[in-house]
Amino acid sequence: MKRYDLIDTIRGLAVISMIGFHAFWIASYFGFGVSSATLFDTAFTVWERSICITFIAVAGFSFSLGRRHMRSGLILSALGAAITLLTCLFVPDIRIVFGVLTFLGFSTLVMIPLDKLIGKNVSVSRTAACVGFVISILLFLFSYNINTGSLAFGIKLPQQLYSGYVSTFFGFMMPGFVSADYFSLIPWFFMYLCGYFLHKIVIGKEGGRVLSYRIPGVDLVGRHSLVIYLVHPIILYIVFYLVTLFAI
Repeated sequence: MKRYDLIDTIRGLAVISMIGFHAFWIASYFGFGVSSATLFDTAFTVWERSICITFIAVAGFSFSLGRRHMRSGLILSALGAAITLLTCLFVPDIRIVFGVLTFLGFSTLVMIPLDKLIGKNVSVSRTAACVGFVISILLFLFSYNINTGSLAFGIKLPQQLYSGYVSTFFGFMMPGFVSADYFSLIPWFFMYLCGYFLHKIVIGKEGGRVLSYRIPGVDLVGRHSLVIYLVHPIILYIVFYLVTLFAI
């Protein structure tokens, strides 16, 4: 896959931010001075959303840089399924169902046929890419509250839609559903599309020279984001567990 230093740097900053955010969550889990209510305050919500939007938009941007999309989509989906299984078995109170890896895997697979339909058209016209980018943002904002039963402008959706795991996967979250990391296809696929169209806008004849800027070290974190994503919760959990034992 072709790499751009700025994209790796942005992804690396998101990874570092994510590690800090998850450290607060795990600290709360072990009772280290951070209440669970605090984690749902506005500041923490904005922090968490900034990480999500960055990761997903960068993933969409990077789609056009990769080649083995089917392989990548299947691997991400398999890793997402493995995380769901492991968390349900060993930490069911913070289980992850339809997490970010499941979402990214499915989005990559969905994007394969869509790219064939729209990719060639927007690649020859920045105007078309800009239109696609704006529409994607508007759709994301319009459907942002779909998980809780509504669309923008107070439009309520029929409660009959919100039943079962299939509907939950698409965004119509069924009552009683619990997941520590939940990314439904709607609205988040629209953010993925934002990144996809942004790539078409940014990459021009100059070869994306602006994308050569980097922060040394941070870009390295971005290049290994998947591995870090998979191992950092385990490391944080072990660290806080050992601190708990020592404190006792």
